[in-house]
This record gives sequence, structure tokens and C-alpha cells, in this order.
Amino acid sequence: MMQFESKTIGAKVEILNRDGYEGVPVTLDFTAVTETENGRKIVKAGTPIGATGVVDNTATVKGILFWDVYEDRPIGTILKKAYINTAKAQAHSGVTILAEAKAALPMVVFE
Repeated sequence: MMQFESKTIGAKVEILNRDGYEGVPVTLDFTAVTETENGRKIVKAGTPIGATGVVDNTATVKGILFWDVYEDRPIGTILKKAYINTAKAQAHSGVTILAEAKAALPMVVFE
């Protein structure tokens, strides 16, 4: 008998305003994450991420999370060069991206 596990995954959220982006892979650290979706910890697209894979809304931010990432598969992509729809990114992530974080990402355009 074959066993399988079914998981419900939400639809992709598009935080880009225009085509053309560059991203790098990152393994997220879920130690301090409290937000859950369907019983799993989640970091949402549009969240600023630091070098150690944690949420970092400061001048040491390394990129903006491209897609939602769940704890059971903690590998995601952070955008280093992109045109971000700021309103969508902030609404989806629940994080108001601070001016100092925006200034630390000179190749990310917040529109």
C-alpha cells in the first residue's frame, strides 16, 4: 500500500511591479518565526531578509523574499535587483519596509 501526504499551499503572490530581477538562494532560520499557515511556520513574500536568513528590516538587510517559504522547506530566494510593488509586498508580508532597509538595497526599486 502506498502512502502519501497532502498539503494545501496558497497561491503565489506577485510582489514584482515589472519584469527583470536577480535573486540568490537563502536558507531561512525559523527560530523566531511565530506566524503560521495551515499549522506550518511561514515567512511571507515581501519580507526583508538578512544574511543569516532571519527577518531583518534594518540597514543590514540583504534582500526581499521573493515567494512564501515554509519551515518544512526553508529554502527561498531573496531579490537583490528588482522592481518591487511596495504596497503588495508590505500588505502580504505584514512588514512595513523601513527607509533604512530600502537604502541598504540600492538595486531594488520600491515603487
